[in-house]
Amino acid sequence: MGLISKKELLQRTGISYGQLYRWKRERLIPEEWFIKRSSFTGQETFFPEEQILPRIESILSNKDRYSLSELSRMLSADIAPGVVEGTALGSVEEIAPEVMAAARREKPGEDWSLFELALLAAVTEAGTRLCVAPQDLPELTELALSAAAGGALDAVLTVFFVGTEVHALMHGANTPLTFDREIQTAYSVSLRETAEMLKMNHRALFPALKGV
Repeated sequence: MGLISKKELLQRTGISYGQLYRWKRERLIPEEWFIKRSSFTGQETFFPEEQILPRIESILSNKDRYSLSELSRMLSADIAPGVVEGTALGSVEEIAPEVMAAARREKPGEDWSLFELALLAAVTEAGTRLCVAPQDLPELTELALSAAAGGALDAVLTVFFVGTEVHALMHGANTPLTFDREIQTAYSVSLRETAEMLKMNHRALFPALKGV
């Protein structure tokens, strides 16, 4: 797990010390992300880089749309937003049409959980970053859905190539992956961060968030 120091975090994001700790008090940033480590200057605070940077970007981009208490509820893992009807999938632009079509073949007319929507959005993001051909996205979607059976939002989707074949792997957020030299290209997406983004962008789709 890569770490970023508090000093570097403040420099890179442009936020202040006060903002950072206010967001901690408001539970926008989990307390367990504040990691104390010894350094040559004494004790320093570090953060999991791949989690804190997208979280701060999300807060900054939405703080004018929602109050801090609203953001806290939407980012909270304790909020169970329920399911989304299959007919509403078309309004989630973060899911590519090819991914959506493949998903509907797997679950025609059924409701979709936040986890499943996050997975489909993660497949789309990974496919875009890795330049997966549109005709190969349905296969990637099927592989991801099969790998994610019984999964949870704390998981990470990693997509990679073996030669010209695309593969999907689900693993824990803090599980480091080491590929052999045959694996030249890989991209990982946090399902929790993807789910947070979906809750913010599509609040109306989730009944439990409509009153937030």
